[in-house]
Amino acid sequence: MTIRTRAAYEHALQALGICVSARVPVLLWGNPGEGKTAAVESAAQTGWLVETVIITHSEPSDFAGLPVIADGSVSLAPPAWATRLAEHDGPSIAFFDEFSTASPSLQAAALRPLTHYEVGSLRLPESVSFVAAANPSDVAAAGWELAAPTASRFVHLDWSMPYEVYAEGLVTGVWPAMPVHAEPDGYRAALDDERVLVSGFLRARESQLSVIPSNAEERGRAFPTPRTWDYAARLAAFARAVDADPEVRRLLVTGCVGASVAHEYLAWSDRQDLPDPEALLADPGCFDFEGLRADRVFVTLQAVLGAYSRQPSPERWAAAVDVCARAAEQAGVDPAVPVVRSLMRPEVRPAGSLVPSSVTVFVPALALAGLLPGPA
Repeated sequence: MTIRTRAAYEHALQALGICVSARVPVLLWGNPGEGKTAAVESAAQTGWLVETVIITHSEPSDFAGLPVIADGSVSLAPPAWATRLAEHDGPSIAFFDEFSTASPSLQAAALRPLTHYEVGSLRLPESVSFVAAANPSDVAAAGWELAAPTASRFVHLDWSMPYEVYAEGLVTGVWPAMPVHAEPDGYRAALDDERVLVSGFLRARESQLSVIPSNAEERGRAFPTPRTWDYAARLAAFARAVDADPEVRRLLVTGCVGASVAHEYLAWSDRQDLPDPEALLADPGCFDFEGLRADRVFVTLQAVLGAYSRQPSPERWAAAVDVCARAAEQAGVDPAVPVVRSLMRPEVRPAGSLVPSSVTVFVPALALAGLLPGPA
């Protein structure tokens, strides 16, 4: 996708900053010379350390560590860039430039830092964010398509330099900097809400949980997996918490799960108008489930389950079961069964809790799952 306006460029820049701030690995795709490296390195203006690793000049030992023999044992010595990141007191970025030149073996070596924060025998601090930049394979020097396991560890953002931004920066010498954030107030609550929405959408569209493309080029970009859905929830919640433009949220979710699935998810989630789960726990009879679609019933009850789990007590547990029973009576048992099963599991049900009589509506389903209520 070509970015043609300043507004679109700023949306992409903010999406990049949200990925960096949320510590979700992000890969910028764009033609050479369009400012990808400069955008990432602009984080240094706000005190972030940026360590740039040119993949063209790298080999697997630059990520896996170089074997060193000492006192009869072998250790994996980390490269200098990783040591500097580990010693930095503050947020930092490991920036892997020209990533599309990475051979499959080099891509495989780069997975460990991305997923385990380990480079050789060195463990990187969680304050490190990972960013990569790549040219499309048709313009990359000795380019490779990304393997699916590597692609699924990144959020994929398209990048280009619109004339308006370039002309202004060229004349003034001032270029837009990537905005970075500390964890915003309200992020955790927004994340709880977004995870409920993702869970509800995937119950309605279970086939979209994991879809690995058959085409090699598409496997090198964004596609749905459980990991990328988690990325999508984290980033969409972060975008809400910093009051980002809806277009930024769209870019982020698209970069996680692909354009078509993101469009479907965002359209579905924007149609949800859900009651406050805390209000339902305080008064299970305050909401009318009559005539509510099954997917909305499920999402509402998932939100109740999440609210109870964050602050469990016997009273709140009984109220959650009552809410599920009310939903089953008014809108049908099926969308309520998964949540009441979760509530009845021994590790979720608090010790000493009394089972409300309303649970009888679920007896057949609970018997099938071996979760018939009894003494806690």
